[in-house]
Amino acid sequence: MPLCHGCVPGGDAGDDGGRRGRSGGLPPADRRPRVERALPHGRGRGGRSVSGPFEGVTVVEFGQFVVVPFCTQLLADGGARVIKVEPPSGDSYRSWPDQLGAGETRQFLIKNRGKQSLSLDLAHPRAPEVVRALVEAADVVLVNLSPSAVARRGLDYDSLAKINPGIIYGAVTAYGQVGPEAHLPGMDVVVQARSGLLASLGAEQDGVPLHSEVQVADYSTAMLLYGGIASALFVRERTGTGQRVDVSLLGGALAIQNNSLSHVHGRDDWRIDFVEDRLPKLRNATATRSVVESERRALRPDPPSHTAHYRVFRTANGFLAVGAGSPGARRKLCEAVGLELELAETDLEEFGQRLESALRERASDEWAELLLSADVPVAKVRHIDELLFDAHAQDEGLIAEYDHPVVGRYRGLGVPIRMGATPLRARRPSPAFAAHTVDILAEVGFDDDVIESLCADGAVIDGRVAEQPYDNSRSR
Repeated sequence: MPLCHGCVPGGDAGDDGGRRGRSGGLPPADRRPRVERALPHGRGRGGRSVSGPFEGVTVVEFGQFVVVPFCTQLLADGGARVIKVEPPSGDSYRSWPDQLGAGETRQFLIKNRGKQSLSLDLAHPRAPEVVRALVEAADVVLVNLSPSAVARRGLDYDSLAKINPGIIYGAVTAYGQVGPEAHLPGMDVVVQARSGLLASLGAEQDGVPLHSEVQVADYSTAMLLYGGIASALFVRERTGTGQRVDVSLLGGALAIQNNSLSHVHGRDDWRIDFVEDRLPKLRNATATRSVVESERRALRPDPPSHTAHYRVFRTANGFLAVGAGSPGARRKLCEAVGLELELAETDLEEFGQRLESALRERASDEWAELLLSADVPVAKVRHIDELLFDAHAQDEGLIAEYDHPVVGRYRGLGVPIRMGATPLRARRPSPAFAAHTVDILAEVGFDDDVIESLCADGAVIDGRVAEQPYDNSRSR
C-alpha cells in the first residue's frame, strides 16, 4: 500500500509529466528549476495573493533531533516548502519506542508537520549528485549534523555556496564555530550543565542537580535560528546576497539566562572570589547544589530584591505564582492582601514572611480571583497535561487538533506566532517516510531512468512503493 500522502506534482505544467532531463550530468544553470518568489499575503507584485510570509521559499533540511526540525516546522507553517532529507533508516525520532504506526512517533509528529520526505544515503557514492540538485533549487539549507559529518559529506557552507551562491545556510552546533570547544559534541542536557542553566534551575535530588525535562537549550536555539533565517531572507530580498547563519546550543542557553548574565566591574568583584576560590573548594568537597547556592548568596552584597513578591507561594490547597515585579503591582498586592506598602519597601524579609502567612489562609482559586481583579499578575501552578485541554490556549490557537493519515486525530502545539496579513498555519501532517522522494527528484531535474537507477543502487528510497516499506532497522 503506498505510503505517499500530500505529494506534490513533479515539475511545471506543460513539461513531460514533470520529469526533467537530468540523465546523468547536471543541466545548464538556465534549465534548472527556478523558485518563484512570493510576496506577503494580500497583494504581491502583479497583484498576486499569497498565504504566508515564506510562500515560494524552498528549504532543504539535513536535520535531526530538535533545533533544525522545529525551526523548519515554523518555516513550513509560514508557507515554505520544506524538503526533509532522511537517511535510509529514517529520522532518529521515527524509531523511538512510542510507535504510533508506520514510522510515526510523538516526537516525530510534533517537529515535522508541513514537510516533504526524501530519503538519501549521504554515504552513497551517488549522493553528491542528488545533494547538488537539491541545493541548486533551494533558497535555504539547514544542517545540524556533527561537524565531522558535515565536512565528510561536503555539506559545509563553502561547498554549497559554490553550487548556489545565493544560498542561505543555517548551521547548528553545540558550542559554536571558533572557540577551543567548537569541535566538541553536545546535547541539550550536556549544554544545560555547561552553560550554568542546570545550576540556575535549582532542582536537585539526593544532592544531585536535576536537568529540566523541557529541552530548554534546544528550543531557545531553534527560535534564534528561525529569527536568523528570516533576517537573512529579508537581507537577500533587498541585496540578492545569501549568507551563513550560525547558532549554538550554548548561545541559546545563555540567551535565556540574560537576566543573570552581567558583571559590573568594581561592583561585582565578589563573583571573581566565588568562581576562583570558593567554588573550587566546594566542588572538591562534593557540596550539594543548595550548599553552593547558599555560599554564593552569602557573598552577594545586593541579593535580589524581588524574591519576596516575585515567586511561587503555597496557598491553602496548592501553589500560586505572584509576579508583583513593578512598584504599581507591589502597591496593589499590598492593598489586596492587607499588608503595609512601607514594609515591602523597607524590610523585604519580614514582608515575605507575612505574605507567605497571608496566602496560606485561602485557596489558590480565591487568591487568583482576588488578585487578578486587583490587576496583580498571578497564576495557579498548572501541569503541562492540563494545558492540552485548556480553553484559553485553544482559543489562542496555541493548542490545536490535527488529522494525520497514520496516527488519526491528535492534539498538540499550535502555531505560536500570529501575523495579521500573512498568517502562519499548519498546512499538512508530518510526512510518511520517503513519501516524496520520486516527486522531488523529478522536479529538480532527474528523468525516470536516473531515478529508477538511484533507487536500484540504494542511494535513495521510494517510499511510495509497497515493496519498500519504512524499515527502522536499517543502519545509517
